[in-house]
Formats: sequence, C-alpha cells, structure tokens
Amino acid sequence: MDRILVFTPHEDQDARAIQLASELARRSGAALTLLRVLEEGLRWNPQRRATDRGQEIRDLLVDVETSELEKLAKPLEEEGLAVDVRVSWGVPFEEITALVESRGFDLVVKPARGLNRKGRVFFGSTALHLFRKCPCPVWVVGDDGRSPEKILAAIDPADDPARRSVAEQILRVADRIGSWLDAAVHVGSAWHAPGARALAGRIERAELKEYLVDTRARSREMLDAFLEASQTSIEPDRVHLVEGAARDVLPQFADENEFDLIVIGTLGRTGIVGQLLGETAEMILREVRCSVLTISPDRSESASKRL
Repeated sequence: MDRILVFTPHEDQDARAIQLASELARRSGAALTLLRVLEEGLRWNPQRRATDRGQEIRDLLVDVETSELEKLAKPLEEEGLAVDVRVSWGVPFEEITALVESRGFDLVVKPARGLNRKGRVFFGSTALHLFRKCPCPVWVVGDDGRSPEKILAAIDPADDPARRSVAEQILRVADRIGSWLDAAVHVGSAWHAPGARALAGRIERAELKEYLVDTRARSREMLDAFLEASQTSIEPDRVHLVEGAARDVLPQFADENEFDLIVIGTLGRTGIVGQLLGETAEMILREVRCSVLTISPDRSESASKRL
C-alpha cells in the first residue's frame, strides 16, 4: 500500500480516522493525505468573480482549514511519516472519489457519524455514497480510532465466479491488514438450507434433518476448498460457518465475538439493488457495531490488490 486518503470532517473531534490511518501508515510505509471538504452553499457560489467579497471569504476559510490540518499533520511528520494536506470546496463524496481517481489512492479512511440509539454504527450519506462509488476500498472507523485486534473477513465462497472473486479480495485484504496491525484474522461465512421452514411438518423429521446436515456439509466443503485454493494461513479454529442468512447472522456473530473490524464486499445483484450496494451488504451495514472495510471488486480490483 502506497497512499492513504484520510477524510477529516470537523465532527471527528477525536481524530479517529487520522489515528487509525497513521498507524496503518507506520506499519505499511504508506503516505497520508489529510482531506477536509467545505460543503458548498448558495451563499458561496463558485461562479462569483475572484474580486467578489464572497470569494475572499472562501479563500480565507480554505487558509484557516489548511492551517488546522497542518497542525494535525505536524506531529506525524515529526515521527517520519509522509503527510500532505488538502482543503477543497464541494460535496465530500464527490471530492473524495475524484481524488482517488486522479491520484490513485489505495485506501480511503473516514470516521463514522457515530452510534445510533441501538449502539450500532451510523453511516452517513458520505459513507454510503463511497461504499457504492469509490474506486478503492473504504474503511469507516467506528467509535474509536484504535487499531483492530480481531478482524472478520465475511465471505461467500459460492461457485459463481464474481462472488468468488469478491471473497478472494476480501481475504487478501484482511490478511494483509492483519499482518500489518498484528490482528487476529477470522473468516466468517453463512449457510442456510433453502425452504427448511416450509418443509417442517410436511416431511419426516429424519428426512428434514438429513437435508439440513447435507446442506451444511456441502457448504463446509465449499468453504474449505476455497480456503485451500487461496493458500491462506488462517488457522482452522478461526474459520466459522454460521447458520442463517448472512445479512442476519454475521453482524450478530461479529458483535457476540467482539470483532473490531468486518471486511465485506459490496457486490450486488442485477437491477436496482445491484446498482446500489448489494442487498446483503446493505443489511449488514445497518446492523454492525464495529468498524467496516468495504471492497467493491467491479471498480477496485487493482486497488484492492495494491492494499
């Protein structure tokens, strides 16, 4: 990994994103760019002439924000990290995406908006837009900026080539981050027997049990074959096959086992859902209580390989 873009909005008063990204930079040798975006308003129309008082105020605000970011960057530079700062006007996700596309960042790190009333991570509109559109992996930091100690790589090792490609990239990225940060990497995959509830009471219990056992066994075989092919170094006791729909059971599994980071893919299906985020990914994001790193392979395969 060579370059990390860190989005630093005012509401991140604890500098969670900078704290996490700087630790990554120390371990990986990556350079950091600290970005702050001043959102456009009707009052500050970018079409005004440079001589207009409005433009002078815009320029002054950029200077003030640049000085603030430079203060945040100084202690990092003093310890030897390569850091530059950037302040721009615009819509945050558009500015971030444009920078990634023009300068080839390998990772975007940003803070979550906080926790909702249920204690789950609240992803604002900027994060959701980035999950859908950013051409490189996006790491949204939860309620603190500490390096993760337990990472869950949530994969679907299905026969479908696209889904297997997602799983490969998720596993590769999780492995790499785990090695940098000395974190324990686990694999989580969900399985379920289609129609099991509908069959209950309509076929013999022994037959239903056989159906469930067979489905789980085939899911386990598929997961084991995928992991063997990927040549991962993850220990068998860190591979978890969880019963249920992924969107329901993986957030709960991550919470119960106190994972600090979950790595998921945002590959969707065809139609409207596929154009957005992916039904499973969207539901997982609604329920998680930890930080999230998303991989969008249709847009970021080369970036995730650099990570």
